[in-house]
Amino acid sequence: MTEEFTDHAALFQDLLLGAEELEAFLAGLAGLAAAILGADEVRGCSLVIERARRARAAADSDERSARMAVAVFGSGGPGLAALVENQSVAIPDAWSETRWRGFPGPAAAEGIRSLAAIPLALEGTTRGALCTYSPLPHLFQPQMLRTVEKVAEEASRTLRLALRADAHLHRARNLQAALESRTVVDLAVGIIMGQNGCSQQAAVEILRSVSNTRNVKIRSVAAGVVAAVSERVSTHFDE
Repeated sequence: MTEEFTDHAALFQDLLLGAEELEAFLAGLAGLAAAILGADEVRGCSLVIERARRARAAADSDERSARMAVAVFGSGGPGLAALVENQSVAIPDAWSETRWRGFPGPAAAEGIRSLAAIPLALEGTTRGALCTYSPLPHLFQPQMLRTVEKVAEEASRTLRLALRADAHLHRARNLQAALESRTVVDLAVGIIMGQNGCSQQAAVEILRSVSNTRNVKIRSVAAGVVAAVSERVSTHFDE
């Protein structure tokens, strides 16, 4: 690894340290990749992450890249091929490209002639790809393609850490929501028991009946019961 790409790794790490949420990190990552490759006539980058049971995460370095990403990572696009096949895909001249749908229309409209989609080295079933765009045809020849692949490799190292942190945060938030939901239901059950002089099971059945009749979640019904009794009851958990 050259000193140049070692310096890039430090830039990616600094970006991660300064980002509080995954979305902000991905946006910064796309922008940083575009800036690093800008000297080589790259004029924009798009980034897509796909995870099991999570919505697709995406970011772009600029508005033109965002518009291009719709076709590139859409059904039948080269970015999607890089994701699925885990192989780099280069388009020498998007204006005459016939292998994928969506070209040359969007590329011609945006002034893009060549692009490269590079898979990211992530963990488990998580998949990702970095796509770079250029107004020059035939930019992504083997040497330039390898340069983009090296940037993607460095970005992947830090991205893996970001995705781990985001996964832990997601689980923590789900747990907190589950605890708060359970608490408000328990409070509502207690209130119904006190008001009706019924058993715990009977109070739960009352909540379920109202939930089914109104077609709303049982937590929402329970929250209404608690709110009706006292606005001073809190189900918030401090982190």
